[in-house]
Amino acid sequence: MRGTDAKLPPSIQARQVHAGFTVLEAVMASAMLAFGLAGAVRFSVATLNASQLSRHVDVASGLAQDLTECWGVQTPTCQHLFQSKDLLYPIATHPDLAFVRTWQVISIPMADMPPAHLQELRIAVTWHEDQQAMQIEWRHRRASTPLWVGR
Repeated sequence: MRGTDAKLPPSIQARQVHAGFTVLEAVMASAMLAFGLAGAVRFSVATLNASQLSRHVDVASGLAQDLTECWGVQTPTCQHLFQSKDLLYPIATHPDLAFVRTWQVISIPMADMPPAHLQELRIAVTWHEDQQAMQIEWRHRRASTPLWVGR
């Protein structure tokens, strides 16, 4: 092969000597690849955390909605919901994730109406996410049947 190199012009011989990657190019390519992979891993972790938070907000919303739907119903199950303020563990795969559901019924005064004619149920569901307290709030209003109905 040496004999054929001697027949080539010097400019082509110089290019053939420098063919391939240098160590610096390989290090730079590896650094860029590592930087890109680190960004992808960080993005994946952020996506998983957002997905978990979304799931917990969905569970908390379901707990608030259950209480809202039971507000006007007088079944024993619904009455029990309004009498207990225990910790709730609705996710079987996370037994250490507790939700606390609190509520308050407020009468809203209206002119020429009885005091409890318009009521508002305020529900707060609280849980801890990565050592930070998270909370959602629901508000639901209901009015009693007007006095003129049924006369």
